[in-house]
Amino acid sequence: MLKLTYIFHSCFTLETDRCVLVFDYWMDRQGALRSILERNRHKHVYVFASHFHGDHFNRHIFEWRHICPNITFILSKDILKRRRAQQADADVWMVKGSTWEDSHLHAMATGSNDSGVSWIVELEGRRIFHAGDLCNWYARFLSEEKVPETIISDEFGEINPRAEEKRFLGELKDIRKIADKFDLVMFPVDGRIGNGYTLGARQFIERFQVGLFVPMHFVMSGFQSAWRMAPFCQEKQISFWSIDKEGASIAIIRDLIIRRTLHKDISRLQAIFTLARNFMAATGNPNQWAPDYPGEELLRQDVESGDSYVVERRGEIVATFVLRGGIDPTYATIYEGAWLNDLPYATIHRIASSGQAKGMLHLAMQFALQQYDNIRIDTHADNRVMQNAIHKEGFKYCGIIHCSDSRSKQEQTAPCSNYALPEGGRPKDSRSERLAYQFSNI
Repeated sequence: MLKLTYIFHSCFTLETDRCVLVFDYWMDRQGALRSILERNRHKHVYVFASHFHGDHFNRHIFEWRHICPNITFILSKDILKRRRAQQADADVWMVKGSTWEDSHLHAMATGSNDSGVSWIVELEGRRIFHAGDLCNWYARFLSEEKVPETIISDEFGEINPRAEEKRFLGELKDIRKIADKFDLVMFPVDGRIGNGYTLGARQFIERFQVGLFVPMHFVMSGFQSAWRMAPFCQEKQISFWSIDKEGASIAIIRDLIIRRTLHKDISRLQAIFTLARNFMAATGNPNQWAPDYPGEELLRQDVESGDSYVVERRGEIVATFVLRGGIDPTYATIYEGAWLNDLPYATIHRIASSGQAKGMLHLAMQFALQQYDNIRIDTHADNRVMQNAIHKEGFKYCGIIHCSDSRSKQEQTAPCSNYALPEGGRPKDSRSERLAYQFSNI
């Protein structure tokens, strides 16, 4: 599993089981990067900077040596030439065509039609591309049928848009000689370019096979401006990350990505839950979820709490689940058994699939165990399919809990107690019974 986090502008971190990559650091307004470095101080950290521009390189990176004892700085040589750093500051200085590798990764500096280089990094069977400032920056001047050879621009001075585009496409051609397929691409989608600002990105995905496309360099034009690239990716069945805030992250597992649910995803989730209820009924479990469960309001609350996630394949949502850390009042009382321990835990709720991808509980567990050592889950006695999946994941049966069919945000403030308890016994309403399980790495 890879974890990709958006820091700011063109800066991302990529966490693997063995190492952490940091690309083009400028600033960390949410403190997300420092937290990542501190959490991974035992891993090897690789810091890439594509060129000397202040929005892609910040000397503050060298202070990270005090946080991470095993850190390697891989920098474009134009940073040295522009005297933004000293020879001894970096472990590796690279120009277009340079390669470097160690036991964790193989890195190659590819070209840019602006300053410095772009990056191809291969690790753990994945090929990653970070564009730096490689883009069709003068796209807005190409919108007219007849483009003058020379244009005088207040912003850029004297330019030749056709020649600049030719340079850009030439760099893509050179990159294609090295690789024509990338699992992950980070590429500028900058609304400041003006009309046609997605052109460079579209030209890239027309020439390369891309698993996941991630926009960057949009800080001045806003998150939603970058989402304009999403339908172009969808046409080519390329997954697209609609980044919505600094510090946001996604998990990448094979050809699937896990990200937080957005409000615009709710209609798709409703369709998936309809499929899931139909599947439950067809496999002998018609009573676990009511016909209108979960309602739109509950889904919105899950989105707002940040606990709802979707699983995407090639731009299409194929599954969803809730992962909620902290005490779940539903589990306050357990009958005919006991929890494995009373240590902090997270709970998986409302897991549902469209049927287009298998093993969604396994995927959710891989994701959950990156953050928690104790996981709890429950299911209906008639849900044999889920019970089998739960056992395969190593959960231990703990007992019986009782809850209502709606677990809204408000109901998390008190135990689910809509059912009268006989003195000294369990609730009499068997409709509220759930089989409870716990997984523990402790």
